[in-house]
Amino acid sequence: MIHNNLPAIIAIVGMVIVIFIFSSIWANNFRKVGPNRVLFVSGRLIRLPDGTVRGFRIVKGGGTFVIPVFETTDELSLEVFSIEMPKCKATTAQGTRLEADCRAQIKIKSDDASLVAAAEHFLSKNEAQIKEIVRPVLESHLSSILGNFSTEEIDRDPEACAARMQSAATPELANMGLALVSFTILNIVRK
Repeated sequence: MIHNNLPAIIAIVGMVIVIFIFSSIWANNFRKVGPNRVLFVSGRLIRLPDGTVRGFRIVKGGGTFVIPVFETTDELSLEVFSIEMPKCKATTAQGTRLEADCRAQIKIKSDDASLVAAAEHFLSKNEAQIKEIVRPVLESHLSSILGNFSTEEIDRDPEACAARMQSAATPELANMGLALVSFTILNIVRK
């Protein structure tokens, strides 16, 4: 009786093994990201709904199957991070030398155009490396903005200086896919 059912048993066992193998492959190659991260899957050309073609796809707050051998993944964080800027040097409109201690809150913007720009600039970099790229941009704008104010104006209204700095730096940071969430001047010392 068992000999009569042997082909059926072998077929069922074979199907279970095949299903197990495919399930294992699927589970090992399914990548998920939370709402605070974005996943870039590259390796194949993707045609977008508008007809353009690019070599990667973007997954925000979800999951996707990554084709083994043909595709690779990279992640970027969408969380806010702080850049400490101690002793930034500037010269006021009156020629007074200053050192300012500042803090910037930065994040990668989550719209597709910003994510593409951020990927071009930061995809293979960690947070410390991103800070090293962004800090000189902020320091340059800060120096330029403080150069337009007198020492008395800076002392009287550091928030106005910070607001002007934030609006001046925003377009350049946007080109890198970043948003300047806040900028604060913590301390100013005359030199």
